Amino acid sequence: MGTHIKFRLCRTAIASVGCMFNASFTSRLYTTVRTLGRAYENPRFITSNVFYCNKQFRQFSSKGSESPKESQFENEEPSQTEQTSHENTADEDSPVNLEEQVEELQSKLEEVTGKLKELQLKYRISLDNCEQIEKIAAKKLNNAKLYAITHFAKDMLDVADAFELAFKSLGTQKETGLNAEFIEGIRLTEQQLHKTFEKHGIKRFESLEQKFNPEVHEAVFEIPDKSVDRNTILQVVFNGYMINDRVLRAAKVGVSRK
Repeated sequence: MGTHIKFRLCRTAIASVGCMFNASFTSRLYTTVRTLGRAYENPRFITSNVFYCNKQFRQFSSKGSESPKESQFENEEPSQTEQTSHENTADEDSPVNLEEQVEELQSKLEEVTGKLKELQLKYRISLDNCEQIEKIAAKKLNNAKLYAITHFAKDMLDVADAFELAFKSLGTQKETGLNAEFIEGIRLTEQQLHKTFEKHGIKRFESLEQKFNPEVHEAVFEIPDKSVDRNTILQVVFNGYMINDRVLRAAKVGVSRK
């Protein structure tokens, strides 16, 4: 009778403990203890229920004892991490951050636009300089072609002056016989010389009875004459010549004075 009473008291105590468990424990642990309590309440199921509970308790022992609160915290940690990530994303996408990003992008855009305008201005200036250099080079090349024979032409003017002096000295002589043929030959030679001059842009200009122009005339002496205006060319010592649009040699003349 003593053993039977102890068995009943132990069964009643375990049953009471099993009934006292609530949902604060994990579902598997709660179910195991409740099953153990019910086994002692009903002796018919004690063998199978005890084996079941023994198996479950071994699993709990192998996994280690964890408090329900720790499991609950572990389950809550991912949700807190996710909440933090959502908060960070929300902070990044907040209107204040977006405005700061827009202002930063606008500042960079203005900086790049300023540099672009500066480079465009430098490009235009460089392009203008290149065009000016090209024009100057072309003009120099053209002038080199036109006036390359300037020095040679000046030397040839002495030959033209010699022909003119020869005709002045022969003006008083009669052109008869061999003398006439000789004079005609000189004239033909002079004409050929002037044709060659014109071929290379060299022309003789008239100065007699023209108004004195210091750009194309050189006054050698003055001639008193009240019948004409002052600085009128009354005598030409050497004719003046132009090469294209430049003065090759100024005419040496005598001008009037009152």
